[in-house]
Amino acid sequence: MNLAVANILQHRIRSLICILAVCLGITLLLILVGMVNGSINEVAKRIQNVGGDMIVQQAGATNFFALRSGVLPMKLLTDIRETPHVQAVSPVLTWTVTFRNQFYVVYGIDPRQFSSIGGELKIVQGRHLQSAGELVIDSRMASATGTSVGDTIDLLASKFTVVGIAKEGIGARIFLLLTELQVLLQQQDKVSMFFVKCTSPQYIKEVAGDIEERVKGVKCQLLENFADEMTRSMVGLREFMAAVTVTALAISFLVILLAMYTTIMERTREIGILKSMGASNLFVVKSILGESMLLSIGGVITGYLLTFSARYYLNRIYPLLTIEITFYWVLVGTFLGIAASILGAFYPALIAAKQDPVRALNYE
Repeated sequence: MNLAVANILQHRIRSLICILAVCLGITLLLILVGMVNGSINEVAKRIQNVGGDMIVQQAGATNFFALRSGVLPMKLLTDIRETPHVQAVSPVLTWTVTFRNQFYVVYGIDPRQFSSIGGELKIVQGRHLQSAGELVIDSRMASATGTSVGDTIDLLASKFTVVGIAKEGIGARIFLLLTELQVLLQQQDKVSMFFVKCTSPQYIKEVAGDIEERVKGVKCQLLENFADEMTRSMVGLREFMAAVTVTALAISFLVILLAMYTTIMERTREIGILKSMGASNLFVVKSILGESMLLSIGGVITGYLLTFSARYYLNRIYPLLTIEITFYWVLVGTFLGIAASILGAFYPALIAAKQDPVRALNYE
């Protein structure tokens, strides 16, 4: 191990490049995967916090309702409400808007019906929606944009007064009256989805089946394990994750391979001296792999420092961005960093072990 440390210190620039290669691979993996998982889990959690047991949406629709406007007729409310074991139903119209260069999800709701399924907005400042021209925003958006109760916001070519700030984590970040959003979008009597609350958890699957049978052209999405359903519904997500993982592995592997191969060529005479003094092939291989292991450990540690620094920096610039770094992906990053380094050093180590001591001593 002392030999490996000495070699690292002797070639500081090269060692630093190897450490940075592993570091950047891990950072790329953790940040990109963290952004994807963070966004999905945050959206899923906010929808689950609305309080319903299921969502009734158009058949064939994805789980990203924010990108869909009114696709279901409002009259379906009666059929859904009359389904046995349905306790409450809340129609919601969704839309996306841009405010101060950020995208936000807007929910058009009927406050009374929204509260009936357990999704009552918990107002921390101001009051609830009462009339047209009013909106409620969540506390995270208020903090990120510096918006307060009484401020005026321009959305959808109209001016709205912020009458309340709600606790974050329920549904969307902006709430308007359902009837007003329908008029603004010219989608009267249309909604994006219905949140449904059952009389008892034991009836959830039965109610879902009854609704799909009674109301043609809709499907029921249970809110249990909703994040997993969202992940499965995203076409290409697994391929994206795999591509990021392979890229991180390839960056580390190629740089370590090049660096260690160059090192072996430069240390041919040194290896010849070691072997002439009785060093075994195993000793030579272990010394090369030990050096690579130390570089990978340095890269892994530096990668975590850079990852958490990057997350802090991105959250300062984009306060609404959620980057979720889980223990599982930390382990994956560690494994990839070390595995790439060992694989990258293995071939150069074999070359070093096979060198003839006599020829190595004569190498210039």
